[in-house]
Amino acid sequence: MRKCATLEAGGTSAHDALLASAGFQAGEIEALRTREKQSEEELKQAREREAQLQRAFDQAKTTIAQRDKELKDIRQILNKTAETEKGNRQSIEAFNRQITELQLAIKRTISTEGLGEHALAVLSIFRDRLARGEGITEAALGTAGYSPTDVESALAKQGRHEMRAFEALLVRSSWRQRLVLWLLGATNKK
Repeated sequence: MRKCATLEAGGTSAHDALLASAGFQAGEIEALRTREKQSEEELKQAREREAQLQRAFDQAKTTIAQRDKELKDIRQILNKTAETEKGNRQSIEAFNRQITELQLAIKRTISTEGLGEHALAVLSIFRDRLARGEGITEAALGTAGYSPTDVESALAKQGRHEMRAFEALLVRSSWRQRLVLWLLGATNKK
């Protein structure tokens, strides 16, 4: 207190004298208050920056969660696609095995010994038609140059009474010669 009284007697204000006796210099309190305000402002800015960073962090977490879900969905689709592709490959392999087996069966059942080049070519066409999935009847008729409708119409004509009578006449050898001559005569006149 004595120091404070001495300072007051020397013309220092009572406030500054009291602060000086406590070990503070004049203006130091004001500097500390100014520094406190600056620190509060810096703290406020740091908290605002922290809030911004927290929002960005939360948004990033949400985005990552969405991307993880999308990635999971894509992986599921990819797995399903891979399973489907595997099934398709197995089906193709089974189909190719069936084709090979059918081709071998055709080679075993149809002997090509003694056939000429033309006959082998026709047989190859027949095999190709069977391999494409045509029925045996359609493949055989198509290879011979006929269509199923032509054969059906010929069979329908065979059921007519005129055709049966004509066939009955052809069975008799005496009539066969007359009919052939008559048909040849009819074609020669045209």
